[in-house]
Formats: sequence, structure tokens, C-alpha cells
Amino acid sequence: MKSLYKIKALPLFITMSAAFIFGYGDLLFPMNFERLHIFLFNLTSGGFTILYLTNKRQSNSIRLILFFLLSILFAITAFFKLYLIAALCGVILAIIVETFREERFGFFPYVFFKPHGSSSEKFHQASLLCLVIALLLSSFVIINEVYLKLFYYEKLTLDVFFLGFSFPVSLITFSIIFSIFEDSKRHWVLYAEHFSFWTICAGVIIFFLFIIAKSFAGEVFISFTLFFTVIFIFVLFKKFGKRVQQKYFLVSGIYFLMATAITGILYILLKQLYYDEFLGKLILRMHAFYSLYGWNLTGMMVIIRWKDFPIALNTRKAIIFHWAVVLILAPLAKIYNILAIPAIISYIAFISVFFFSKNKLKKIL
Repeated sequence: MKSLYKIKALPLFITMSAAFIFGYGDLLFPMNFERLHIFLFNLTSGGFTILYLTNKRQSNSIRLILFFLLSILFAITAFFKLYLIAALCGVILAIIVETFREERFGFFPYVFFKPHGSSSEKFHQASLLCLVIALLLSSFVIINEVYLKLFYYEKLTLDVFFLGFSFPVSLITFSIIFSIFEDSKRHWVLYAEHFSFWTICAGVIIFFLFIIAKSFAGEVFISFTLFFTVIFIFVLFKKFGKRVQQKYFLVSGIYFLMATAITGILYILLKQLYYDEFLGKLILRMHAFYSLYGWNLTGMMVIIRWKDFPIALNTRKAIIFHWAVVLILAPLAKIYNILAIPAIISYIAFISVFFFSKNKLKKIL
């Protein structure tokens, strides 16, 4: 069973590692590897993780394997500007995700409108819907930008839109967080969870619209709204989350999300009020690394190893190492190139330990 798990986890481990490495590809080659970097992490690795959870953590699904392979093809063709193939892949991927969603939840998301409904299920289905919409919109953006040219928005291009694939991964991480809440009979807790769900989902959509419209005030307002909502969820999670090993990693993940929000707000303010190129790039890189390899990675790792918890891992040391790599080393490596190799080695070492540790608790704190 142990060797079987390793075989199943290896492809995901490879794409997660490759994504991180491509994040530094521009240091070696005069090319922009952002598409490959983001797509391999958020779409291939993140999308696979979402469907893996939707498929009740069964990885032996033809559709799941097809999604994994097609998402890699999507990333490669988008990178090499083979746009027609990329757009076609996007549509097929959206259809695959939608089949998973309807099979698990049905067509209409009734649970979204039930205050007493499971918040975990709400975020889970929202993640799938968001992924479907992101894939269809990305295909449309590609076709419009390259072929149809029906309209043009500076912020509605593939180079900007690929960031939208981060939202489904973020939502599925919230789903996992709410899944380990203690069952509460308190009505205010259920309504608080329902409020959090709608604020996060609506906030993300409105924020994206404000980005397209280039509304500075709107971006700032929604950013602060989302930030305080995350703090609210964090307080709820600290109080009502079950004391299991997963909770410690997810708490760390929420801290990463807070750091993501803070750097995002700083970048928006800096860009509008006083833009320093060096500082702006540093903050933007910090924002990207905290989001992808802090918050999103935490959720994905917990989902993939869920059945194996508690795992033989010193939780505190693992979290500290994770923070050292993502908070400090990885962003600095984009500026001080000599740190790129240590950053890559450290990141791969971290996910190797997390992915392939034995499923026997060694120490929680």
C-alpha cells in the first residue's frame, strides 16, 4: 500500500516541483515562464486535487487521469502560443470538471442558499463551479484575443486571467477548513459560516470585475473586506476547529492567506500612490509565492494526505521550514539569483517530506 501511494503521488509531486522550478525559468532563459508556472501549479496540480477530493479521494478514475494529462497539454500549448489547441483543451477540461460536479452535487447549487447547509459542501461546489467558469472563460479569452477580437480590455487577457485558476484552489482549501469544524448547534455559528461563504465567493467575483474595470477604490474596498472576512474565519476555526494534526497546517495556511492579502493590498496602494519598481516587483512576488506555495499548497497537501493523518512529521518544524522557504527564501531568490537553487532544493525537500512521510504520528507540537 505504501509503494502504491508513492506511485500515485509521484505525478502530482512532479508537476508541483516543475511548477516551482519554472517560476525561476526566466533567470536562465530570456522567456516568460509565468504561464507554465501558474498553470502547472494551479490548474494541473490544483485542479487534480479538487477532482481527487470530489471523487472521494479515488485516483483511479479515467476522467481524473484525462484531466491531469489535458491540463498539462493546456499549460504547454498556452506557453508555446498554440492557442487553438489550448482553447479546445480548456473546453474539454471544463466539461470533465462539470461531470464531476453534477455527479457529486447535481446541476443547481441549492446548498448555496441554505444557511444551515454544510459550509464545507458549499465551498467545495463553489470551487468546482469556479474551475468550470475559469476554464470556459480562459478559452473564450484566448479565442477573442487571438482570433475574434470582439472587444479589448487591458486586464482581460490570458496573461492576467490565468491568475483566476488560483481561486478554485483557494475555495477548496476553505472547504477542508470547514470540514473539520466541530458540529455546532449554535445558530449564530451556522449563520456566521454562511455569511463567510457568501462574502468570500461574492468578494472574489466582484474583485475580479474591479480588476477588469481598473477600479482602484473598488479593489481596495474588496481587498479589505476579504481580509477581514479571512480573519473572521480564522477566529471561528481556532475556536471550533477540531484539534487534529491537519488543523495546525491549515492554521499556518490561513496565516499565509493573511500575508497574501496584506501584500496584495500593499501592491494595490503602492501601484496607485507611489510606485517604486524594485519594491513593487518584490511585493508582487511575495504575494504570488504566499498565495501559491503558502496558502494553496497547504490545502492541496492536506487533501492529498488526508487519509494518512496523523503522519510521522514534526508539525512545528515542518511549518517553520515551510515559512522559511516560502516567506523569505523563495521571493528573495527572484531578486538574488544565487538563492534560486537553494530555494528550489528546499521547496522540493519540503514537499517530498510531506508527501512521502509515513502515516504514523510522531509529534504534533
